[in-house]
Amino acid sequence: MTRAFQIAYVDLDTPDAEQEVAYYDRVLGATPAERGSDGRAYFSLGLDHHNITIKPAPEKRLTALGLRIEQEAADETVRSLRGLGLSPDKKSDARPGVPALVEVVVAGHTLHLLPEMAMPGPGFRTSGVVPTRLGHVALITPEADKFVEFCSAIGFRTTDWFEGIATFLTCNHDHHVLNVIGAPETRLHHLAFELRSRAAHHDVADFLAKENHPILWGPSRHTAGHNLASYHYDPSRFLIELYSDMDVLVPELNIFEPRPWHEAYPQRPRVWTIEQLTTWGTRFDFDLKTA
Repeated sequence: MTRAFQIAYVDLDTPDAEQEVAYYDRVLGATPAERGSDGRAYFSLGLDHHNITIKPAPEKRLTALGLRIEQEAADETVRSLRGLGLSPDKKSDARPGVPALVEVVVAGHTLHLLPEMAMPGPGFRTSGVVPTRLGHVALITPEADKFVEFCSAIGFRTTDWFEGIATFLTCNHDHHVLNVIGAPETRLHHLAFELRSRAAHHDVADFLAKENHPILWGPSRHTAGHNLASYHYDPSRFLIELYSDMDVLVPELNIFEPRPWHEAYPQRPRVWTIEQLTTWGTRFDFDLKTA
């Protein structure tokens, strides 16, 4: 059975492509990998050929989310997804660095499942935010239950909930790799990049202020995942989370590795109220719930 284990990349379309490219290059500090004939810019965060792509388009949107899966032939992936009642499409040499992938649309979102990604390893930049990885993605869909059911079928498990609004899912030891929000629209809510340490939050906040990307929410510690997090907009107004200190799941025990800031010992998956966005009780003018 097809099993996912991490996020590979996100494909973003935007009418503000050049400003977006400049942001990921100079502000986020990702490494430009190449430029496609369609104008798509490919960026690496340190190891993979690419983790973010930007393409000029009339409308701002997430066009695809790439998920790494355990090694299997594309035909096997196709059979697995057809067994779930879906209509997958196998693609060979469809994009740089990816010899084969299977594309499938689930609850309005396009997913790419890929067993292999080139790893040229450009390393990390020395200026900008310079996150260590693209850690998780939050998606909005009116068919949240359908999306969660699909994720469960490819190796994800639920780790926390916000009172029937959001479901947190992981396919590895991170508290969440996906955050699925049930709402009457289909779009990206936010992208989340991991910082190298909690201390990095201060320097990043100063840097973003100088680059005219003010922090909208945070830094503060979330409840679900207990990650220290802050949020800002990129030039296309995609919401960007920068985080550290994410909870670590021990799947054999269905608990999280204990931390001094946990509410319970052991800390287990649970339901939080929507007002419990931060353990610190801090209130911000920016409303994450409606972003």
